[in-house]
Amino acid sequence: MHASTTLNNCDSCDGCKYNCCLNSATCGATNIFNGLSPEELHMIMDTKRQIKFRAGETLTKQNTPLTHLICIKSGMAKVVSEGPKGKNIIVDIIKDNNIFTGGGTVIDESHHFTVAALTDVECCFIDTTKIFSYLAINSSFAIDMMKLYNGQHIKMHQTLINLIHKYMPGRVADTLLYLKNDVYHSNPYQFVLTKQELADMSGMTKESFIRNLKDFEDSGIISHSRNSIHILKEEDLIEISKNG
Repeated sequence: MHASTTLNNCDSCDGCKYNCCLNSATCGATNIFNGLSPEELHMIMDTKRQIKFRAGETLTKQNTPLTHLICIKSGMAKVVSEGPKGKNIIVDIIKDNNIFTGGGTVIDESHHFTVAALTDVECCFIDTTKIFSYLAINSSFAIDMMKLYNGQHIKMHQTLINLIHKYMPGRVADTLLYLKNDVYHSNPYQFVLTKQELADMSGMTKESFIRNLKDFEDSGIISHSRNSIHILKEEDLIEISKNG
């Protein structure tokens, strides 16, 4: 893990030592810490560490011990499933106000994915040892943790299913729609991913992705420049996604 800055006491965290875990508005739709009492929450958060990463740095590495949950305060990171012979798949993009469990939080305490910063990222690392101690005694907290973990698992599982069963145009359509609707929430949108990363999201080679992207552009479905995509015919793109 190559962090550019580590702030042990979170003094420059703009008051987020507890707010990033108490306030669901700043921790995504599912706040796993709502079920904790103030005393329990303080026990967990007393050792929380705020860390800043520069774009391109690795937050966690696949197959390493999972010792912390990651709460992304700001920035954007990719979740990568590393395959054999360097064949990687980007299964998710996580960004502002998201908690990432790492995949093996309550199973084998191992990271099942690599997480790398796409932009500068500010996040908090929360010790899983203390979290485990409250899972056994606080059923509300345990249920919220299960919901978070299962939700992330289902989302990534659906991504992998789509990559397996859809043809290349359907996969590219899925990627473009996902970026518009779930990541950037705008149309057109400026993206920070490289063409290789877009290909990794679509489960294909860079050359195949670029070729399909050009086909969409030639058909008038999208307009594309170096780091910008404008979806011109969203209904057509949705239809391609559905038909695979």
